[in-house]
Amino acid sequence: MNAEIKKTDVKGKIDDFFHKIFSPNHLIYTVVFFLVIITITLLSFSPSPNLGNAILFFATTFSLAFIILMIIGIFPQSHPYLLSSEKKFEPKKIVSLAISLGISLIITLIYFLLGSSTQLPIQFLGWDFILPSLFIIIYIGWNLIQIFFLRILFEDLAKRSNDKIILNESKLKSNEYKGIIFLIISITVTILIQLGTFFGFLPFFEPLNPSDPIDSLYWFYGWNIAMYLIIFLISWRLITLFIKSVKNETPNVFLSIFHILIWFYIWYKSFSFIYSFRTAVQNLGIDIFRVVIDILLMIFTAILVLKGLGDKLYRFKIFNQNNISFFLFAFTILYIEGQVIMILGAGSISGSYTSRSQINLVNNFLILFVTIIFYWWYSEYILERKGLIFKKYFKNDEVIGIVKDFKLYLENSGALNSNKISEWEFENFLTKKKLSSKGTYAKEKTEITSRNNHLFSNNEESYKEKELNDLDLD
Repeated sequence: MNAEIKKTDVKGKIDDFFHKIFSPNHLIYTVVFFLVIITITLLSFSPSPNLGNAILFFATTFSLAFIILMIIGIFPQSHPYLLSSEKKFEPKKIVSLAISLGISLIITLIYFLLGSSTQLPIQFLGWDFILPSLFIIIYIGWNLIQIFFLRILFEDLAKRSNDKIILNESKLKSNEYKGIIFLIISITVTILIQLGTFFGFLPFFEPLNPSDPIDSLYWFYGWNIAMYLIIFLISWRLITLFIKSVKNETPNVFLSIFHILIWFYIWYKSFSFIYSFRTAVQNLGIDIFRVVIDILLMIFTAILVLKGLGDKLYRFKIFNQNNISFFLFAFTILYIEGQVIMILGAGSISGSYTSRSQINLVNNFLILFVTIIFYWWYSEYILERKGLIFKKYFKNDEVIGIVKDFKLYLENSGALNSNKISEWEFENFLTKKKLSSKGTYAKEKTEITSRNNHLFSNNEESYKEKELNDLDLD
């Protein structure tokens, strides 16, 4: 019995984290999604130059179908047909998917037949221009901002580790020793990973024959030097922030764990960059393994986006726990299609790259650049927000909290007579200082006044009605 309860709890947590993508309700849609992804990926390996428009049509149709399912999922009445939990592959779900796919196919077909840039008065709205451009923007933009969402996972793991290791915040010396140990470990790990990469992959960059060019080997040496420079810079950042936390009497291991996690991401993207350079220069063909890893990472980070934005998205009626997965499917398909367009071309946009290696070369360089800048800024920002180092800047609500705490402290110490300074006067002071932007007290006062007026009105009507009844009796 306990095993069944634990199994149910684990299943519930997985469904909540992945927004029910792997639950029986959504399984058929998840299977179709992965089949579409695999099909697009396999078709993109074809050397045919005329295949770009066909893949664009295919990706747009299925992406729009998932958008339609997302819109249908807004209404609770559709859930028994769209997301029935009785069977994984229930006919109702197949019919729902077929209907949405049929509507999407008709819309996409009409748009492709009658909506090219040469047929519309506004050429920008033509499918051959706006769709490829939009998908490329999604692909590049997503890659550049994915670290902002991956840090949700990194930050959560670092916080949990810190809570388990730093058990008593009052033991400053013990916590400082723990912080120093993890500081040394985190820096050592980054150096050892780079050393292992150098000696482990050096043979891959050496010329196969004496007559082969050695450009890739020189680039590999240069890449290692650049990576050690990056290690030095971010390690120096780590040490200075740890010293600040010690001065703040809040030594921790949070930043050291966060440093290691984000370094793995930096290392992966930097190695993908230099490996892409090797395959692009030596024309070694397609590295299927690394392409699969990139796609899995993209899908994983896309799920993390929805996990991180879930609470905010659920405020809008368009999103709920049942339809948010369809948004993920549609977005991920467009992301992958953006990469395909950059290789094969589509519509009025011709392929700019001859292989994925060239795309990954530019893409990974940009991601690496953004990630390092992000780490440099965010590592200090998150420590300030968690109160682990001195804050330079305070948010509006933080200032309000400090002022309220100070008022309470003055009242408890007897330095301030709470009877002379009412809550209304205090809220009015905050409003004048532009700290109480929502006008909490004014809103509450208006609501109270409105309720009192309503009650008074009801009482007055009741009193009049009683008087009339008395007159009738007389």
